[in-house]
Amino acid sequence: MREVIETWAERFRPLETAANRAWWDAAVSGAQEDHGRVEAIRNEIDALFRDREAFDRLSVLRGEIEAAALEARTAELLWLEALPRQVDAELSARINRLSTEIERVFATHRPIFEGEPRSTNDLEEILSEETDSARLEAAWEALKEVGVEVAEPLLELVELRNRAARQVGYPDYHMLKLALYEQDPTDVEAFFERHAGMTDAPFAEAKKWMDARLAERLELDVAELRPWHYQNPFFQKAPDVYGAGLDAVYAEVDILAVARGFFARIGLPVDAILERSSVHEAPGKDPHAFAIDIDREGDVRILLNLRPNERWMGTALHELGHAVYNQGVDPGLPWMLRRAAHTVTTEAIAMLFGRLSKRATWMATVGLVDPAGAEAVREPGARELRANMLAFSRWAQVMTRFERALYEDPDRDLQRLWWELKAEYQGLEPPPRPEGAADWAAKIHVVVAPVYYHNYLLGECFASQIDARMREELGTDDPLAVADPRAGGWLVEQIFRPGARLHYAALARRATGGPVAPDAFAEQFLVPAGS
Repeated sequence: MREVIETWAERFRPLETAANRAWWDAAVSGAQEDHGRVEAIRNEIDALFRDREAFDRLSVLRGEIEAAALEARTAELLWLEALPRQVDAELSARINRLSTEIERVFATHRPIFEGEPRSTNDLEEILSEETDSARLEAAWEALKEVGVEVAEPLLELVELRNRAARQVGYPDYHMLKLALYEQDPTDVEAFFERHAGMTDAPFAEAKKWMDARLAERLELDVAELRPWHYQNPFFQKAPDVYGAGLDAVYAEVDILAVARGFFARIGLPVDAILERSSVHEAPGKDPHAFAIDIDREGDVRILLNLRPNERWMGTALHELGHAVYNQGVDPGLPWMLRRAAHTVTTEAIAMLFGRLSKRATWMATVGLVDPAGAEAVREPGARELRANMLAFSRWAQVMTRFERALYEDPDRDLQRLWWELKAEYQGLEPPPRPEGAADWAAKIHVVVAPVYYHNYLLGECFASQIDARMREELGTDDPLAVADPRAGGWLVEQIFRPGARLHYAALARRATGGPVAPDAFAEQFLVPAGS
């Protein structure tokens, strides 16, 4: 047992570290050679885990180890790494080649707007600030260009992923991914159905209010509103119509200094993380944001493309949330267990921190506003945060249901399906689309993080559970917003330190007293702010 586990884990360790370093280099540079390194190392990892004899031995052993033993969890995680790699070497190499190339396109693509290449930041600022409908539409269309470029190879990648899933006994890649996440498809579907039912009426009410304010701002009738009027390429967050004016709060702020000071106050210093990070825009650099643990030995870093506004303050807090989680895992655990318990748990922590940028109490705590300023933004900020949670939850419904359908039947009319889902869950009027448009392919997660989005909504709900539990156990209202120094210690002991030694459902019960569920989210956000 130990021989199988230790041999695979020790051979996997340097390869994963090398893959992470190559991926980081590729994201920062955009260079073809760095993306080539990513592809080559992914092929090496696949070859390592393709060892059928070792896989068969591990398949037997995982059923014989005492469930409570660390070896049992290590064996399970190794088995989950190896399962999807029990496929033809040629098929595996084709998947890696295609996915790496599409990732490179996303990372280096610069949309053309008014005859010039522009950054994603530039176009999202235009969507947020412009009132001329023609320019808004043009900026929105520019952000969809990449979908047309990648749609054809992406469909080929979907077919290859499905073929690989069938080779290891699953009907499609969506079902395989849920198995690799250790999630029951029936449970995930039930969660989403329940969440959709809980948010139907609150979202409809909130969107009616948003639409009225947007129409007034843009001097349009509500019936004339189109997707490019919602200040975001996917309507995954609420438009700035609540009067909070939060961008003005952050316009002259050193975002990293604020974040550094805040995390230090709660006992989770981020200085070393930021020293290793890449935080400013640069030619060829990935225009998005992420956190990465390079080696599970302390080399944790984040990638940002900072601008002085509320969005990037929230994003910095979000990514540093991922990073302090990785930094807080018990270094004495076996290497395979030195990571977050699950995608759901690390997203929950990131979201818990990311919400703070809209909280008046937090802004006052870190010195961004005086008491009078805090009172001025308290209610509109709370309303904006609630609207954001509603908007994001409905967007997560679109992404989750679209990807499930994509892998079930990739030959269907995906563009039509995309807009049907956006109409049903986001209340958006489908606009006329040009021949060949592939709006569904313009979302980077479909390529880089396939069948991932459902974990975001589970993470938002778990974040609310953690928030409620911290308030109860620390006896402080809003412990993170007031930078209670005990908050960091609570998170380390209850969430971070256990690493991956527990399944996320067990960790949730241990930390919050129950499984991940939408109840705390509903209590926090599905009632009007201030009521």
